[in-house]
Amino acid sequence: MVLKYLLVLLSDSSVSFCYEPTHAKEKHDMISLENLKNTVVFALKNNLKVNFLLPDFTLDASYYACMEEIGHVKIVPFHSHPITDDAIYVIDSNRFPKSEELVNYTQQNFIVKLHKKHLKKWAAFLKILLPCSARINLVLMDLEHYDESDYTIYEKQLEKISNDLIHSPSQNTVPELNFLTDRMDLDQMNNCQAGLQHLTVAPNGKMYLCPAFYREDPSDDLGEIRTDIDIKNARLLELKYAPICRVCDAFHCKRCVYLNKKLTNEINTPSSQQCISAHIERDASRKLLEKLQKIHTQFKWDKSIPQLDYRDPFEIVKGNPQKISEINLTFQK
Repeated sequence: MVLKYLLVLLSDSSVSFCYEPTHAKEKHDMISLENLKNTVVFALKNNLKVNFLLPDFTLDASYYACMEEIGHVKIVPFHSHPITDDAIYVIDSNRFPKSEELVNYTQQNFIVKLHKKHLKKWAAFLKILLPCSARINLVLMDLEHYDESDYTIYEKQLEKISNDLIHSPSQNTVPELNFLTDRMDLDQMNNCQAGLQHLTVAPNGKMYLCPAFYREDPSDDLGEIRTDIDIKNARLLELKYAPICRVCDAFHCKRCVYLNKKLTNEINTPSSQQCISAHIERDASRKLLEKLQKIHTQFKWDKSIPQLDYRDPFEIVKGNPQKISEINLTFQK
């Protein structure tokens, strides 16, 4: 484990920015100022970057002063914080902003938590958000409940988005979209890396693999803040111990260890929902890349994304030990 940064939940009510569900909190349990100071000192001593996850209410001035002692990024709920350069804004599709609420945002970074019930509106939502965005990270909520009809809807939404990008007046400056453009630039896995490159400090002052593990079960902690964290079966977090993922080229896939454990009970084994959605995105990226290369020869993307005849790699190896052997031999080479 080579830590690069920390995620710090300042409150039990801090914004949720990934797959973990949000729960309404009547109490605003805060990290103690002492624990926050210890976290900042730990990060400074170990040259770690820090992402602070803020709640939707104003903190005591002493907390902001402590945060300013280290370079950081704030991850904040969209509707409750002013526009600043050091913030990533989390938008929940249950309260998607109207165009007039975005007029003062320029080249901002957003995270969008898209609920299944809003899947058909994604292209329309995105069209409003694109003009003021530098980067948009999409999180497909309720992914464990997706079925074939949802995948079909998602494919059609990505096709609409791609067409919008192709015909946009500003098509020479396509914003970064984790679900569509990231794969164009990647030549190796670029997953979440929870437990490998980053850990989470929760309001109780203890460390976790990621915020979802704290919110799911606060007793599932890794102990106090220190460098010699003992993660049970830590090797399983590494790509080389994931026999399918290590030879997959859906390089942008998050490989969310929380979803892995929740849906397959294996921290290094993705569910079919993760694999299928990632491959749908991969194919949409392939098609968009080919269109951009035909229209704009000056685009930097001089690579290609091979076309595949499957969406779930596990379907290939299911009941076929020979295929599993071939995958292992490929890795060994």
